Amino acid sequence: MRKKLLALLLCGIVCLTACWAGGTGPREVMGFEKAHYRIVEEEDTHGGFHGDGYYYLILDCSSDPDTALDIARDWSPLPLSKNLNLIMYGGERGGMTYGYNFAEEAHWPVIEHGYYRFMDDQAEDPTDDSGLLARWSFNFEIAAYDTDSNMLYFFRMDT
Repeated sequence: MRKKLLALLLCGIVCLTACWAGGTGPREVMGFEKAHYRIVEEEDTHGGFHGDGYYYLILDCSSDPDTALDIARDWSPLPLSKNLNLIMYGGERGGMTYGYNFAEEAHWPVIEHGYYRFMDDQAEDPTDDSGLLARWSFNFEIAAYDTDSNMLYFFRMDT
């Protein structure tokens, strides 16, 4: 009886941890604390056994743009890399059409001036996007800070 109870408890713990989407979230990845800024939009569709889904967050950083800019300056300057542009906005390259357009789901505009940060949970180097489009699944986070509008856009995809 004791072994059955222990096995059931262990199974429950495994199931609960499998349901958690994991990831580091906006504060840990970007350095931004969403409580310090006004949340414009936020949606999390993660759920189910595997925790698949997406999360997006849009923050208005105009209340403290200097701090936001100090954080974002350590990121890569825009524009996005070719791979990230294709995954976020779709398009064609090398005779292939990429119809992901995650920017539409995350309500991202085309951002001309600012900085971005990308973290790929499936890559040996998490900042390397070179293998992103060759996968069957995605587990990445991307953020962009628009220096013209002082808006921060964050998107996480888990499939």
